[in-house]
Amino acid sequence: MDELLDEATRAARWLPDEAWFPVLQKGHPAFAEGMARVGDVIAGDSALPGGYKMLFAAAIAAVKRDQRLVGHYLGLAAGEGVPYREAEGAGVGVLISRGVVPHRLLTEAISEVYGAPESDPVRATASPSADVQSSLDYFSRYFGFVPDYVELLANRAPVALEGYFLMREAALTGTALPAKIMELLLCAVNAAEYQARFVMIHARGARKAGATEEELVEACLTALPFAGVASWLPAAEGIFQSRQDS
Repeated sequence: MDELLDEATRAARWLPDEAWFPVLQKGHPAFAEGMARVGDVIAGDSALPGGYKMLFAAAIAAVKRDQRLVGHYLGLAAGEGVPYREAEGAGVGVLISRGVVPHRLLTEAISEVYGAPESDPVRATASPSADVQSSLDYFSRYFGFVPDYVELLANRAPVALEGYFLMREAALTGTALPAKIMELLLCAVNAAEYQARFVMIHARGARKAGATEEELVEACLTALPFAGVASWLPAAEGIFQSRQDS
């Protein structure tokens, strides 16, 4: 952190041009300084590159349905060198995590920020195969056991289980976004949604993919400006729980 820069100048590195921040700075300078310090962590290169954390912020903004913020943070991510294919991969992660509307908001912003891709994505020449047993084997490898909610699908809607497996595997390991970064993105999104259990699941996945606890903390802190300090409590709980069997 550059001690010569005031909190408004530092916040301008990652916040959009917000009229409320100078008002906050004038009326509540300690709060503004605190927010600027959080921004120093989430926007700067530290345990994680700042570009990835801005990509996480764009994903969170999409989940919060704020199109303007999606474009702002995606632009910062692109400016920090996050390539089109990795941003597109983040869209797939948002799709499996929070569904079609946040996915649409993020992919629309990707088109605006990056323009058309240089070439069409490589398409599979054959449909991927999946059956109930291979799906169960996948979840057993990922979790170390087959969760009860997976067993329920296997017993009551086996074709849906196969679809879930294909989507999950493709989202977590089948895009250009590195598996560790995808898991960290999903930690950030779930922190912003106050979902300690899902933070734990993806924190464990991130650890298996090589993430450090410092990277987990920085990823989850990305949620704080958009979901408040309340987001840090379930985030920390998920990180603590992920230490088990990691």
